[in-house]
Amino acid sequence: MSSKEKVPTAHQTGISHEADQNDDSQYLAQSPRISALQKQAWELLEFANIRELLANHTRFFMSREMALDAQPQKDMEDVERLQDETAQAALMLGTVGDIGLVGARDPRDLLRRAAIDGILTGEEIVSVVLLLDSIWNARNVVVSMKGRAPLLEDIASDIPDLRDLSDEIFKMISDKGEVLNSATPKLARLRANVSKTFQRVMRAMERIAANNKIRESLQSGAIATRGERLVLEVRADARESVPGIVHDVSGSGATLFVEPLKAVDLCNDWRETAAEAHREEQRILRKLSRLIGDQEEEAIIAVEAAAALDYITARARLTASMKARRLETMPPGSDNVVNLVNARHPLLGSDAVPITINIGPGFRGLVITGPNTGGKTVAIKTIGLFALMHQSGLQVPVGDGEIAIFDAVYADIGDSQSIERSVSTFSSHMGRVVEILLEATENSLILLDELGTGTDPEEGSALARAVLSHATAHDMPIAITSHYRAVAEYAAESEDLANASVELNPDTMMPTYQVLMGIPGRSYAIHVARHLGMPSHVLDEAQSMMDPSRAEAETILQQLQREREEATRIRIEAEQAKSETEAARKDLQFKLTNVTRAQEDMIEKSRQELQRETEEIRRTLRKIVSKAKNDKDLKTAQRAIGRMKNRFSDPTWLPVAPPPDVEKSEESDENRPLQSGDQVEIKGLNVEASVISTGSDGTIELMMGNARIELNERQLRLVKAAEPTEQAKNPNDIPNVTINTITAGESASTSGELDVRGARVHESEELVRQFVDDSSIQGLTSVRIIHGDGTGALREAIRIILAKHPLVASFSAAPRDQGGNGATLVDLS
Repeated sequence: MSSKEKVPTAHQTGISHEADQNDDSQYLAQSPRISALQKQAWELLEFANIRELLANHTRFFMSREMALDAQPQKDMEDVERLQDETAQAALMLGTVGDIGLVGARDPRDLLRRAAIDGILTGEEIVSVVLLLDSIWNARNVVVSMKGRAPLLEDIASDIPDLRDLSDEIFKMISDKGEVLNSATPKLARLRANVSKTFQRVMRAMERIAANNKIRESLQSGAIATRGERLVLEVRADARESVPGIVHDVSGSGATLFVEPLKAVDLCNDWRETAAEAHREEQRILRKLSRLIGDQEEEAIIAVEAAAALDYITARARLTASMKARRLETMPPGSDNVVNLVNARHPLLGSDAVPITINIGPGFRGLVITGPNTGGKTVAIKTIGLFALMHQSGLQVPVGDGEIAIFDAVYADIGDSQSIERSVSTFSSHMGRVVEILLEATENSLILLDELGTGTDPEEGSALARAVLSHATAHDMPIAITSHYRAVAEYAAESEDLANASVELNPDTMMPTYQVLMGIPGRSYAIHVARHLGMPSHVLDEAQSMMDPSRAEAETILQQLQREREEATRIRIEAEQAKSETEAARKDLQFKLTNVTRAQEDMIEKSRQELQRETEEIRRTLRKIVSKAKNDKDLKTAQRAIGRMKNRFSDPTWLPVAPPPDVEKSEESDENRPLQSGDQVEIKGLNVEASVISTGSDGTIELMMGNARIELNERQLRLVKAAEPTEQAKNPNDIPNVTINTITAGESASTSGELDVRGARVHESEELVRQFVDDSSIQGLTSVRIIHGDGTGALREAIRIILAKHPLVASFSAAPRDQGGNGATLVDLS
């Protein structure tokens, strides 16, 4: 696809292109019309510094230009696409890595020269080919995202595959730009001839220089070159002794560089052969240049696509460096104009104090009051700069937030905190405010610093209130800073305005740089004067001259500040207590885990000892059974079994015996799964807790006192079941384990059945083995094991045990009328 076949889209890069209005690149956006007032606002809000930061994160020559010309977009769809691109690039950096493209040279002039049959040098050819290779590698990085970055992958898909061009060129040229001998057979032959003729002329020059008569006339025996001719260094006073052509004279005039007549013809042969080889090299370079020129259009597409990818990736790199995140985009005219939580001005770096500030919902204007150097100007600059960055596709350093789309951002920032502006008068400030009010719309953002300052305070505050009234009447979002108490009072009385303030630390009189929403700023004049040592009688007189209502308001604000400080202290203490509680909970969890692990280790060790003892008994029983069958002596076998039974009765035989004082609760059923409301005991700790919820992975959430903890169900023992909420409708819903076992040596008759439904797999293993052994001792030849259908895990485990048991001749699923596949018939040998 050519660059003219793809319709340009404004949302793909969000950049201006003032330098080249005729460029039809598919990746460059149409520039929104920007007025002089808007550009002044960009300057005052230091948007140019952000664009410079962005440019420093680019790695491609064209993408740097794009970054420096970046403009905020006005259409919500365009802004969201830019933000999606940045988010996908950030995901790419965190998964497959960066796209490279470092240190690339702009190839556009070389491509144009090659396209009009110009000859590129070997180094120039190599630079173009290596660039195209690096673009292909960048394309592969993006494609490796496999659908997780569709916007970037769409751009990368336009990059043409020019690897054949690279392969063809590197057959004839080295990576240093030197034409290879193997480029053509003719070049190889000519270069061999050049070497031979050069060696002949060198040998002739050496013989001449070695001649006794001539050697005395030379400054040195070295053979030099002048104008691609071989010469001797002859003393000026011995010129006649060396017949030849003088090609140069030293700066002092004492040395002549002479080509001896005897070597002229040989040198001519060398130079003619070298010239012919040079012509062949030029022919090859012209051929390679044509190959590049023929691919000019595809190469330009590749370069532009690479620039777009690097520009998007640069936005993601800047995001990572600022630890930024994406703001939620609100439509133009949204009631929630700006909502920033823990926002940090991006140009203040680590010194930035996070602020939380909002315009709306429910109001369209914000008045920020407070002392000088308290952070008022930084607050409104942060709002404006974030709006410009967001609409340019940049993420911002903020904890969370949302912001509306603005058709323009206007600002008049006080000169005292503006880095680059010269001193302005009241009239120039007010003139700009007038121009802003005439040009702004209901979807514009207006930011005015120290509105009304620089003239009579009464008139200045009246003008500030009038500007706010005009903005709110026309539904224009506006944020201003002011020192006037009357302006803050006006905002407090208006439904369309809200107050905010910055403050000083009352002890140090240093700014905190935090913004307090909903509270007008205090006047710190008397406090500052007292802090600086003003006599108390002067301060008392100043306070007596204040309007009583003003003094009352100041007292209320002081009380609000004290209450807010107390609330902050209580919140900090609560958070600390919460942190300590969480630490204690984790410590308890850790201890419980260790105790349970030790208990499980002990149980496992006992189980292994019991299993070894059981295996030994089983082997003994098998020998008894086998001997009884062979000798047909049932009484001897019964006596042997009786001895084994007496051994079982010995209380010292069991490796682990349950404590005699522990009795199971009549209400407990340890075989059923735990459920919400059960009372359980934590094994090994003798501590009870109640079950809150159960997880599918066996984790149980418990309430122990006021603490919530999580343990595995194996660490718990049911003490008291939860009260049933309704009668079970189906008896099959209640887990049941009925185990009819035959004790070794038992003389009573048996039904020849074992019911293990509801038992766990590891429990059934020992039951089945004992059942088979005992049934064989009783002389049974066929028995039935009932295990149920269920998931089939228990059935398969039992049949694996039967397949390995030496007393089992065969087994099969029971007939349908005897349980079908829910039971297994076993034939004993």
